[in-house]
Parts: sequence; structure tokens; C-alpha cells
Amino acid sequence: MQAKTEKQVAPAKTPRKRKKRGQRSRRMYLLLAACLFLCLLAVGAGYALNQVDKTLGEVTQDPYKLPDQPVVEQPYEEQKPISFVIVGLDTRKNIGTLNTDVLVVAVANPVTKKVTMVSLPRDTRVQIPGYPGYHKVNEVFALGEGQKKLAESKGQPVTENGMTMLKKTLEHMLGVSVDHYVQLDFEGFTAVIDKLGGVKVDVDRDLVYELPKPGVYRSLKKGTQVLNGEQALGFVRHRIDRRGQAYNSSDYDRNRRQQQVIRAVADKMVSMDGITRLTEVLDTVGKHIKTDLSKDQIKGLAMDFGTISSDHIVTLENGAIWSSPYSLWPRENMQAVRSTLQKELGVAETNVKLSDAAVAEIAKVEMKKETRPQAAKPSTSPQAGAAKQKTEKPSTPAAKPKSETPTDSAPAPVPDEGTGQDGETYPSDMPPPDILAPPAPAPDGADSGQT
Repeated sequence: MQAKTEKQVAPAKTPRKRKKRGQRSRRMYLLLAACLFLCLLAVGAGYALNQVDKTLGEVTQDPYKLPDQPVVEQPYEEQKPISFVIVGLDTRKNIGTLNTDVLVVAVANPVTKKVTMVSLPRDTRVQIPGYPGYHKVNEVFALGEGQKKLAESKGQPVTENGMTMLKKTLEHMLGVSVDHYVQLDFEGFTAVIDKLGGVKVDVDRDLVYELPKPGVYRSLKKGTQVLNGEQALGFVRHRIDRRGQAYNSSDYDRNRRQQQVIRAVADKMVSMDGITRLTEVLDTVGKHIKTDLSKDQIKGLAMDFGTISSDHIVTLENGAIWSSPYSLWPRENMQAVRSTLQKELGVAETNVKLSDAAVAEIAKVEMKKETRPQAAKPSTSPQAGAAKQKTEKPSTPAAKPKSETPTDSAPAPVPDEGTGQDGETYPSDMPPPDILAPPAPAPDGADSGQT
């Protein structure tokens, strides 16, 4: 009887053993599959890291480093905010003027995980430290590059260029150090958005705009839609509308659209679709973006801010108003922008005298008192012309006709847009859609208009 019971017990153990072996086999297969998947991820990550390093090598080749500046690889400090200026530059051959269509000063705070930014209208009235008179902020970079070329042509040491002059001017205006820059050209802007598969924005109204190719027009319909690179560029740069003056955009419209697209790009980059296109975007970025941020700083910023959405981007209102020929900021807006940027940077209010050239309440009074001979001083370069300057006083108001001349000859910088484009017909509180910068002391500083 015991033997029978033993025989009955023995078969019962055998299936259990087989079942355990089957479970172990499945687990082994799952483990092998997981290891294979991780290996594939590691290979992909290795390729991505290699691509990142290659791209960063291109991006961080700073063309604006002065000859006497040492090369220093700055480390990323996790608790320290970083300030920088985003510069959208028109560098197209035979078309670009080196004027800055896009200027955004930003502070990235790794503690609060916020990016605080303010857009500068291109006609904002500024003072360049060490230079006489007033200028429009969009010509400062070109003036600095003109000074650089002038020094090179005379065999003199280069102590100034477009980026150093721009940083200095913005610091003098906003009361915060602008430590770094990120420069992007139009082709890069278009290419990056195309690589991302477009960005979703709400087009505020119907637009008919000219492409960078003269005489080629495109249209956008009002409403929320996905824009490709060419459309996004047309959206943020729209000024003169093919249908006439009533449909034109002002510089303030452009500022709002620039911020809108920046937010859309941020949202797209943190989406899964944006992540899968990362390597393609990196390959494109290296050809069109330049910065003086170090590799370590860029990697640190990517780790801290790479997953934040547009909800973490704070836009400061400049409240700009138009007072021909400049854009001016109300005092309270200027003070609010200064104090907010200082707070985000973690610095105390500066005791240094700042430039109030852009403060409306001050600038309007100065502009009424301003005499034309003072404005003409920068253009009198030869000493022989010093004696002539007095006799030419009556002709110095030519600076006014000069600002009116571009409106009469608007078809020159903006082809096929000459009908009714005289500046006098625009509302007094809004800038015309295209303003030519005043004469500059540097050889290459004059603005020849933008298409």
C-alpha cells in the first residue's frame, strides 16, 4: 500500500518541476530581450552623444571672441542663473544687412526652472557706451562689425565687434550683465522647424507676405495650424502685406509672434515627436547657430531645461510705444523689466547710472530739445569737414528727409511694395512696417533695408 501511494506521489512532483523550468525559460527569454533592448538603447544613446559632441564643437566656435581674450571652458553651475541674448541675424548673401531682426534678452534660472525673457523692438532708442548720440538697437551689431573691419583695415588691434558692442549696449540699458549670446540665422530657423516637423501656432489674422526671394509671395489663413519652417519665418517677420497698408504688421506684432513661436518650439522639443527628431535637429543646428556658451554649460542647460514646456517661459511686457523715429518704453515697464531680470539673476539693483534713452517720459523731452547738428556729429569723419559743419547747419535737417526718403523709395528695399507706402499715412502711435536705420559712424553700419 505504501508503494502504491509512493507511485501516486512521484508523478505529482514531475509536472511541478516541468512547470518551473518553463517559467524559468520564459524569464530567461524576457531577460535576454530586455538586455538586447538596452543594448540597442545604449548604441542609440552613444550615437546621440557622439552627434551632440560633434554639434557642440561646431556651435561653440565663437567668431566674436576678441583676440586678447583667453579661451576658457566655463563649467555649468547648477545653482547659478545664466543670462544671454538671442540674436536673429540676417546673413543671407547679397541680401542680409547684419541688422538684428530678433533680439530677446533671457535669464535661465536652474533653481526655479524658469526662463524669463523680454523682446526688444528693433527701433528701440539706445545709447552705445563710449559713442555719441542715439541709435536704434537693431543697428548696434552692424555698427560693431563696422568698427571691427575698420580696425582690421588699418592694422590696428580689434577691441570691438558686433556682439561685444551689442552686449555692452543692452547691459547699459537693462542693468544686468548679458553674459552670453545665442545667434541664429534665418536659414537655421527654417531648417530647425522643418526638422521638428513644424510647430503648432495660432495665426492671429490672414497674412500675405513676401518670401526672402523678391517677388515671391505666400499667404497664411487665420486660425490654429501647424506651420513649416518657411511659413513660421514668414509669420514672425511679416511687415508689409501684399494687399496694402491696412494689413501691414508693426514691430510689436512681430515681437508677439516671435515669443509665440519660441513657446511652440519649446513644446515641440519636449514632445515625443521632438525627441525622436533630436539627432536630425542637432545636425542642422550646428550649421546655423553660434554661441559663446561652453559645451558643459549647454549640456547642463539641456539637462535642466530640456524637459520644460512653454508654461515655464515667462514673458515680460516692454509696453513699447512709437514716437517717430523710435520705439520707447514707459518708465514703469522699464523699471519692472530691470528689477525682474535682476531678481532672476540673483543680483542686487545696480548703482551704476543706466541709460534711459529708451524711457518714453525722458526720451520725448530729449527728442524735443535735440538739435540736428548733434545728431549729425557721427557722420563728420574727416577733419577737413569740421569747418564745413558750421556752414552746413541748415542742411543738417536732411536727417529728417532721410528718414522720409526711405518711405518714398520703399520699393528699393522691399520690391513690389511701393504703392501708398509713405510714412505719413501710418498712425502716429504705431511704427511703419519697415524703418531704415539712421546714418552710422562705422563704414558698414548703414541699414540698406530688409526684405
